[in-house]
Amino acid sequence: MRYVPTFCLHEGMKLGRNIYSSDGIVLLAKDVILNNEYIQGLVKVGVNGVYIEDTVSHDIIVKNVISDELRIHAVKSMKNLYNQPGDIAKTLNTVEYLAKSIILEIVNNKSIMINMVDIKTFDDYIYSHSVNVAVLSSVIGIAMHLDNRKIEKLVASALLHDIGKVFIPISLLNKEEQLTKEEETLIHSHAEKGYRYIKQHYNIPVTTYVGILQHHERFDGKGYPDGKKGEDISQFGRIICLCDAYDNLISEKADKKAYIPSDAIEYIMANNGLIFDPKLVKVFLRRVAPYPLGSILRLSNGEKVIVIENNEHCSTRPKVRNLENNKIYDLTYDTNLKNITIIAVENS
Repeated sequence: MRYVPTFCLHEGMKLGRNIYSSDGIVLLAKDVILNNEYIQGLVKVGVNGVYIEDTVSHDIIVKNVISDELRIHAVKSMKNLYNQPGDIAKTLNTVEYLAKSIILEIVNNKSIMINMVDIKTFDDYIYSHSVNVAVLSSVIGIAMHLDNRKIEKLVASALLHDIGKVFIPISLLNKEEQLTKEEETLIHSHAEKGYRYIKQHYNIPVTTYVGILQHHERFDGKGYPDGKKGEDISQFGRIICLCDAYDNLISEKADKKAYIPSDAIEYIMANNGLIFDPKLVKVFLRRVAPYPLGSILRLSNGEKVIVIENNEHCSTRPKVRNLENNKIYDLTYDTNLKNITIIAVENS
């Protein structure tokens, strides 16, 4: 199985996983053979890509980071929470349940590195994004060996990090044209609006709502709302900042194309110490694969290969299989390959 962006799909491809609507309804079922009508339907609802099964990826098993059932439930729950933020008791119960469920599934997932390519539609972006940031934050918290209670608080903060956007006009959040200074300022206010709302209405730990406030602070002090710098930014704020940025980068939105994971990782590495905490970037690179399983790559020697295994000690040099002769290369440990580099990711 491998992930293929929607713009690279063509007739005859076999779907490897169900495609769901934001309400959990199956739009297209696993094993369906795609035709132009199906592909155009996926484009219309804003699906950024799908998993397919084919001969080159038949032996590659791509595990979900969390189950479809939990993801659907989490996205629907966040949608209800964002649309009905006043039900305090229900919100607290929902966030606590989701945080514990996400952590439990990730702990039970034996994969060392995660292949974080989520299938979203435009209409559920904000809710899926909150869930993804929570999943990534949980992965980082577990890798840092934080205690369970602290990870639960972190995941709760990640789930709620964009809650302030309920106070921003939806037309502004979806605006494709360049924002005016006033509009940009209003959108930037979502971090503080969310923080004040949660602090005022909910009896939750300080670390949780401070994470909401600080998720757009930058390590170099050029973020907002307070321009905090380095470790003056809370640990939760620094973790959520990194996870929020990564999921934004790999997401297709009305006003931008999605980055492929390797380009998103390049962006994070380029901003190591500027936007992001270097210690957290180091952990992130050991846990999130820049070349997810099933990625097709072009090597500097001209060979076309598919990723079959990732290596946490050097995530940018995975184990691959040549698509023509089926030879397997370990780009990390094979000393004969030290001068061979990855020069491109190919989507088809």
